[in-house]
Amino acid sequence: MKIIFISLLISIPAFCQLNNLHTPQNKKLFADYLFCEQDYLRAAEEYISLGETFLSDTILYKIAKSYSIIGDYENSLNYFSRIPQSSFFYDNSLKEIGKIYYLNQDDTSLDKLIDEDENSFNELLKLKIALKLVKNQTDDLERLLSNSDEEFFVLKRFYQQRKNPDYKSELVAGILSAIVPGWGKIYTEEYGDGVTAFLLTGIFTYLAYDNFKNDHKFRGYLFTGIASGFYLGNIYGSVASAQIFNAKVDFNFLESLSDFLINRNYFVKEYDFCK
Repeated sequence: MKIIFISLLISIPAFCQLNNLHTPQNKKLFADYLFCEQDYLRAAEEYISLGETFLSDTILYKIAKSYSIIGDYENSLNYFSRIPQSSFFYDNSLKEIGKIYYLNQDDTSLDKLIDEDENSFNELLKLKIALKLVKNQTDDLERLLSNSDEEFFVLKRFYQQRKNPDYKSELVAGILSAIVPGWGKIYTEEYGDGVTAFLLTGIFTYLAYDNFKNDHKFRGYLFTGIASGFYLGNIYGSVASAQIFNAKVDFNFLESLSDFLINRNYFVKEYDFCK
């Protein structure tokens, strides 16, 4: 009996201490810890488990940010949209929503967001311009780029690149290679392939001519066929090379634009909640 009594005396404080771990204050501290450890999914779940009464603007923002970081944009939009207009985080939450619309390439929702808001207009407008550049919709963009802000100036440079890309003409590439084998490849900056095409076509053409000249008709026709194959192949290859060159121009443009937006964090301010 005495042993049972002593065990009860020991277990009661331990039970009370364990119960205290599940108080809202301690759960919030644990959620904050998870957030700062970048365990965003568990952090969001812990914050949500606090219940609606304890979901302050700061916690709503951290839940939404956690979901955004892990790519759960549906939940992220839900919690960002719950932040009231009176909140310190309201303006930045709109920018975060705009960022999600940009990443989802949802220009319709982004336009509506810009129409509804004035405080974040410049940042959201930059995202709208960037999205139009991604989709190669350059009409009417110059009017939107009249702002003298430094980032608008950079976007204007991107607009000029998109409006007047450094493409190579497929027709010109084909015609050049038809005139001089390999010339179209050199035009598309495939210099090695261009020289190779010129040499191979030239060598087999000469061999065909030389064999016909010496009355070796079979070899003459054989080398003529090979030379013709290289000649036609170099024309086709030059057209394809122009297409590949233009695809690289588009790819490099989109990569540069993406790097610019990532470096600017899509024009969204970051808060350090872990100091």
